[in-house]
Amino acid sequence: MPPAETSEAWDGDRAARWVRQSAGLEKQLAPVSAHLFAAAGLAPAEAVLDVGCGTGPTTRDAAAEVGPTGRVTGLDVSQDMLDAAAAVPAAADSAPIDWLLADATTWSPPNPPPYDVVLSRFGVMFFSDPAAAFAHLAQATRTGGRLTLAVWDRRDASELFAVPLKAALEAMAACGVTPDVPADDEGPFSLHDPAAVDELLTGAGWSDVQVAEHDVSLPFCGGLPARDAAVAALDFGPTRIVTTGIADDVAESVVDAIAEAFAPLDRGDGVVLGGRIRIVRARRK
Repeated sequence: MPPAETSEAWDGDRAARWVRQSAGLEKQLAPVSAHLFAAAGLAPAEAVLDVGCGTGPTTRDAAAEVGPTGRVTGLDVSQDMLDAAAAVPAAADSAPIDWLLADATTWSPPNPPPYDVVLSRFGVMFFSDPAAAFAHLAQATRTGGRLTLAVWDRRDASELFAVPLKAALEAMAACGVTPDVPADDEGPFSLHDPAAVDELLTGAGWSDVQVAEHDVSLPFCGGLPARDAAVAALDFGPTRIVTTGIADDVAESVVDAIAEAFAPLDRGDGVVLGGRIRIVRARRK
């Protein structure tokens, strides 16, 4: 499993970058949200916990779906993210939202369990102790309550990551630079294996685990043209990891290479890349 994502790791520059990119990223991830909320089937008056809520877009969507008689909590390890989330008002007639600074791996949930649904869009893949985290989330959920997650398949299953990373690595190799490349089944991709996810969740107090695969078309950073998308790619995902700290001339070569790779994928309304996700559903035992 990947190392812990501490609050310090998600504050400061990293959180500022995410907040800065949040509008474009939300447009990029809208197809994922559509699958997530269709699977969650939120109903009026339900209580929802949104894990790894970041700047709160899915939290606000959940609040709108459960309505004023429901209640929603957005949980995140970053105070900077929560501050940004709290600064955006929810839609009219939404549920009240609480913003909770906590790490699910060490969190002590309220008793009795207050939530009908635990929801997360890409917010559960970095737990330092996944078994403990999912056990705590189960403890926070009423018997029969629901868990609905969106997680990534392996990195190489998604053009979103594979295309810019391949172009970047080729350009860097041409410049004599050989970075360390993260494995394609770690970090954001650590919950790609349905059998392992079933075993993890069942052991943590969940049952009836179901995993559905979806291929989605994702407008890169909201639909940027090829050159702008290539510049943005240096600040996104595994491409950001391998290009951090490279010399300016190497970075320029990388941007050129990514722009060339992106050009055929820009059909006039911005670069669109394929992504493969899994929607995980389970019930509280």
